[in-house]
Amino acid sequence: MAGNPTQSSRNSSLRAANPQTAEKHRRESLFQITLPFVLAVVLLGGLALSLGRVTAFNVSQGARIALIGLILPAMLLGALLLGLTTALLVGVTKAIDILPSYASLVQQVSAMLAQRTRKVADASVAPLLRLQEWAAIWQRLRRGGLHKKKPNWE
Repeated sequence: MAGNPTQSSRNSSLRAANPQTAEKHRRESLFQITLPFVLAVVLLGGLALSLGRVTAFNVSQGARIALIGLILPAMLLGALLLGLTTALLVGVTKAIDILPSYASLVQQVSAMLAQRTRKVADASVAPLLRLQEWAAIWQRLRRGGLHKKKPNWE
């Protein structure tokens, strides 16, 4: 593998990591990802502990609060999707009322363009077809005429 020129050119294009940029990336990932995550966990844990000490907090009450925390985002997402579906349904219904006349116009224009395209294509090929026809007639005449008897294969 070491003698393969394409392999050596690939290896030369891969450079070693720059220690300065690697250190900068490590520092940025610490401050942008790890630190905010740890702070959020500590904050939520502290909030849960403080709620437990301040109020008469029992397990069933905590379960109810957790259930609300789980249901509320799903309910909001469901309401958003319901609104989006309703808006799409109303939009499609209105489009169905408007589109048939425009669709008819588009269909007529499309048929007209297809007819014109076919006409131009036929006109552009016609001289070549005539030339081939005359060439075939000329070859047939040189070989012995137009009304040569067909061989009897029986």
